[in-house]
Amino acid sequence: MLRVAVINDYAVIIAGVHAFLAPHSDRIRLVERTRLDSGPNPVDVALFDSFASPLGRGTHLESLVQDPTIGSVAVFSDTSDPAAIRDAFDAGAHGFLSKSLTADELVGGIEEIAAGRRVTLHGTSTPTTGPDRWPAAEAGLSMRESQMIGLIVRGLSNEEIAAWCYLSPNTVKTYVRSAYRKMGVTTRAQAVAWGIENGLSPDR
Repeated sequence: MLRVAVINDYAVIIAGVHAFLAPHSDRIRLVERTRLDSGPNPVDVALFDSFASPLGRGTHLESLVQDPTIGSVAVFSDTSDPAAIRDAFDAGAHGFLSKSLTADELVGGIEEIAAGRRVTLHGTSTPTTGPDRWPAAEAGLSMRESQMIGLIVRGLSNEEIAAWCYLSPNTVKTYVRSAYRKMGVTTRAQAVAWGIENGLSPDR
């Protein structure tokens, strides 16, 4: 049975992916690791959830690839931008798996990556059935809106968020404006305070 660790610096994200994969406990064993920290237990595949995390060289993704306790690293992402896929593989990732995959498809991709194959799976055109837990979801923010506010809490500008998320600056502005309306805030300082109060400050 494959040992798989879900890596992200938000505990709620990890819990959501664990719940999504739980029905496939006959094929994979989920191993707890302390979010982004190197764990004492070796794993076959680290599933790196890219929520509010950058891809590419010089990022935590690259450090995961270099971790001797991890066999292979798969990026789990809500983007299918070719630049994101390229940056992930340039950093040494062994696979790129879409959040639009079903749990069975996701586990299949993990198994292929563990077997030594370089895998990119985009999922189907059907609605996303992936993990439904993310910070501030209970406050009414969509996953993308939460991601934007989480990056604002980290101190990133709209231009930096656009680069991290492979989006246009105008698209970022649209998500941020929508989030602000739902949050009832009008300034970046208010958004940061709201984000911290609603679980959008990284757990590590």
